[in-house]
Amino acid sequence: MKKTLLIAAVSASFLGNTQTMTQANEPTVGLSTNMYLCDSFTVDLAGITGTNVTWDFTGLTGIPNQTRIVAAIDPATSSNAADFPSSTLALTVESSMNSFMTSTATERVSQGFTFFEQSLGDVLVKFSGDPETVVTYPFSQGDVLTDNFSGSLFFNLGGPQSSAVTGKVVATVDGTGTLNLPFGVSLANVLRYNITDTSFTTVPFLNDLEIIRNQYEYYDFANSLLPVLTISKLTVQAPGSAQPLTEFSLVLSANATEEFLAIKEGVIENLSIFPNPAENEITINGDFSEDAFVSIIDASGKLVKAQAIQNATKIDISDFNNGSYTLRFVDGNTAATEVLIKQ
Repeated sequence: MKKTLLIAAVSASFLGNTQTMTQANEPTVGLSTNMYLCDSFTVDLAGITGTNVTWDFTGLTGIPNQTRIVAAIDPATSSNAADFPSSTLALTVESSMNSFMTSTATERVSQGFTFFEQSLGDVLVKFSGDPETVVTYPFSQGDVLTDNFSGSLFFNLGGPQSSAVTGKVVATVDGTGTLNLPFGVSLANVLRYNITDTSFTTVPFLNDLEIIRNQYEYYDFANSLLPVLTISKLTVQAPGSAQPLTEFSLVLSANATEEFLAIKEGVIENLSIFPNPAENEITINGDFSEDAFVSIIDASGKLVKAQAIQNATKIDISDFNNGSYTLRFVDGNTAATEVLIKQ
């Protein structure tokens, strides 16, 4: 029998200036935001916890010309729709992880996630045996949730592979307070949600492995249902090892850093995609500089192609799945977005 443990804060949850996670402030299908990619070595400020704290990220450094679309989508429109038929919401981060879930008024439950790992390729984790509870509502400062999960891991290592997965998740709201960001941006009444899940599996040729995901999400629910800052780390290693086989970090901010201050949504003159809808090939026209590039993102938030462009650039889309794609253009200090339909 599945057991979920919730340790409730005694009184902090009821403070008037403290935010609480509920089903009402979950991201809803259709929400999206373009976030700025930041230095992966950003200190996560893990030790700053409690009420009325201040997280100082005023020195946050951006990666020039690198943004990521974060979106809440209908799982049925994603490339993994068949893997998560019961999910009702997918949270996607372009070129990173996609998480699939359902929710009720009392809890949010994950059915699994996908990510790309250089050695294993596209990795799919399905909690088909025992789903992972990630939030029990209401979830407030000081609340801690632990839950066990089980399922299967699918990957490619010399051919398609699969193995059984078991694990444990610990989630908490570990702080509320003020979030300070570059250029004098200060957000009051911010809630920080921290989740760490550890999956154990045995992989041919690599033996026992653990996959550890740790993520800090900062929420300003008064202004957005999507996080304003996320710091994520994924580690693949032998259990207990001090030498990871692979790891990567991802830091995203909804607030621009100095490197992005000049990049704004605007108009790229004479920008067009032809034909649209298209079957095999598109031609991109526009008054581009020599530094222009385009990123093509599918409905699940996965980056499927990125390349430099100039006027009359042709792009082969014959191997794309049918559906809707977002084309993100960045040229100098101007960014623009167009939608492509592949049929």
